[in-house]
Amino acid sequence: MKKIISVVSALVVTGALFAGGLVTNTNQSAQYIRLLSRNASMDIDAVYYNPAGLTKLAPGFHFGINNQTVGQGRSVMNSYPYLHGAPDREYIGTVSAPFFPSIYAAYNTGKLAFSAAFNPVGGGGGATYDEGLAMIEMPISDLVPVLQSRGAQDYRLETNFVGSSIFYGFQGNISYKINDIISIAAGARYVMARNTYEGKLENIELNMGGTWLPASTVFSTIATQLTSIVAIPTSIAPIIAAGYGDLTLAQAEAVGLTPTQRAGIEAGLAAIGVPAANIPLMTISQVSGAVTTATPTLNGQIAQATATSALMQNQSADVLQTGSGITPIIGVNLTFADIVNVGIKYEFATKLRVINETTSDFTTGFNPETGAPVTMFPDGAETINDMPAMLAIGAEVRPTDRFMLTGSVNYYFDKKIDYDGSADKDINMIDKNFMEYAFGVEYGFTKKLRASLAYAGTMTGVNLNYQDELSYSLNTNTFGGGLGFRISPMIDLNVGGIYTIYQEAEKTSSRAMTGTTIMVPFTETFNKDTWVVAIGVDLHF
Repeated sequence: MKKIISVVSALVVTGALFAGGLVTNTNQSAQYIRLLSRNASMDIDAVYYNPAGLTKLAPGFHFGINNQTVGQGRSVMNSYPYLHGAPDREYIGTVSAPFFPSIYAAYNTGKLAFSAAFNPVGGGGGATYDEGLAMIEMPISDLVPVLQSRGAQDYRLETNFVGSSIFYGFQGNISYKINDIISIAAGARYVMARNTYEGKLENIELNMGGTWLPASTVFSTIATQLTSIVAIPTSIAPIIAAGYGDLTLAQAEAVGLTPTQRAGIEAGLAAIGVPAANIPLMTISQVSGAVTTATPTLNGQIAQATATSALMQNQSADVLQTGSGITPIIGVNLTFADIVNVGIKYEFATKLRVINETTSDFTTGFNPETGAPVTMFPDGAETINDMPAMLAIGAEVRPTDRFMLTGSVNYYFDKKIDYDGSADKDINMIDKNFMEYAFGVEYGFTKKLRASLAYAGTMTGVNLNYQDELSYSLNTNTFGGGLGFRISPMIDLNVGGIYTIYQEAEKTSSRAMTGTTIMVPFTETFNKDTWVVAIGVDLHF
């Protein structure tokens, strides 16, 4: 067995928690949740969505405090034939983010606006897989058919994984009003990534002929049995040296071979493939030659069984990944006749590497040359976690004071990002760039009460190389709505909620059964669902 566990660094959910591209969160205010389109915002959340639009705020200080509660369910159906529940084995992950804050501050002088923001621009939740993952269980499930001739009937294990990810964004902007139509802005965001990963793989057992045994014991026993076969030539060497090499095993009992030794040798010959009818006819010298010829293969099997026994021991992982990067930002705001407002923002790509701080780790194999363990999250190892450049364009149209229509488009330049995470690999995972589009409508029933409805959709551009049970991207349809309250001239309150429907996707793959070259096909079916509720307070001084 080369590996028991595949690399699962994506487990920590470093992608977007809800709205945005593959790794970018754009759900950054309660007003966004109830309108789903804020790229032409002229309110305090424009600090994130449309910095150039901040010159449209009234002169003075403005603050915005928002929180969202996000829940997500992830489902991957796996048809691998040896898994429990096959062909409809389902693995479920739950993602929870009870606190998803966005904080904004701005000061507008009339011509110049200075602003700052703090928000989770990537990640923001914790993922729990109570029943583990298929990539962990499939190699274990293979042991039953592989060891069927030795009496294997079933398997069991205890495994779970908990990962969390947060990419904090600290943003600052300067906005300048050129005239009543055009404003511009420039800024930067410092992104600080923190991913944590904890997991266990324990109590791997096999049902061998009706008796549950630790899998490590099964494989150590196999190694011992194979070692005893390799030792046969040494054990019968004295008989051959005494001139009895032409005797059969039965005849050799008369010159010192014990019945127990004879039974062990016969079992060993059968194990290396000698036909049962031939064994009674073989001479002691022929037995020694047959085993000696098989010894290189047997030594390889002993090493493999010994390594597998070690991999079947209880294991745990406790990993922290940290890194940081800078995102330059520029923007333009255009206002026409105080009826139409257009916001344009471009965020440059964020170069970001996360470095492992590993307290304990899973062993996934052993170096064939040195024998050193190969682990999943080597301490000090770096993973590429870049965020793509993004072009955001939006418009707000206000035919009357009480009625507003808004639309936004976000375009993510994913094709320029190395999503395989390694500088040594070159895996094409992106066929086209990700696009997100949204439409919202708001109506003011009174001067103090506004209601909104909204829709957003996404079109992902990933190919099958990107999709796996931990990191997959699906097209979506999101429906949202909410209310805005003008509590006083100084205080605005926004509440909203959304629900996202994901378009199911499939991927057919094949893997080599553990310890063999037999390729076994299987299909994974990916799905998700997400809900968000949000509340935000805007303050104006």
